[in-house]
Amino acid sequence: MSFRSESSAQLARPVTFTILFVAFVLAALAGSRSLGSAAQESTPMPGVHDIGDMPAGNVGLTSVVLARVVPPTAPDQELQLARADVAPGATVSAHTHPGTIALCLESGSVVFGVAMGTVTLTHADNPEAAEQVDAGDETVLQPGDCLTFDATQTVHTLYNPGEAAVIWQAHLYDPDEPPTTFLATPPP
Repeated sequence: MSFRSESSAQLARPVTFTILFVAFVLAALAGSRSLGSAAQESTPMPGVHDIGDMPAGNVGLTSVVLARVVPPTAPDQELQLARADVAPGATVSAHTHPGTIALCLESGSVVFGVAMGTVTLTHADNPEAAEQVDAGDETVLQPGDCLTFDATQTVHTLYNPGEAAVIWQAHLYDPDEPPTTFLATPPP
């Protein structure tokens, strides 16, 4: 009986994660709409306290697009689903993307920083509640936590202070635009 309950628990987690992720993709397609807002307590990135302290670009993150489609309701846009593997110590300096993003952390833990703009955060343990993460704030994402945001208006960073992490990301954007634009970082 113990084996069966462990198997059920193992099956329930991916199903719950998938349901949450699909809900956020649909929310991104329908337009970003805050479910509520609350002050976000920030946790500073260990060893990286200023955006200028990060190495330029992407160090230690590899992303693979697993699916793409041109939605009939947005024929000039492309919706991509990507999996990003984030190595321990990985950093992604300040950047933007064209379009809208919904992302969820599958495993590990990463620090997501907002330099400009806002993101909506939902935690795995309370998906009905949402928080706003504002410019100048950082948040530590845990497995099942999800973010949605207008990536054209939100300059953001990423840092992985711990073990390897996996992020799933849905990105609706104009495929004629570069998928990522890094901001110039000041020289040390």
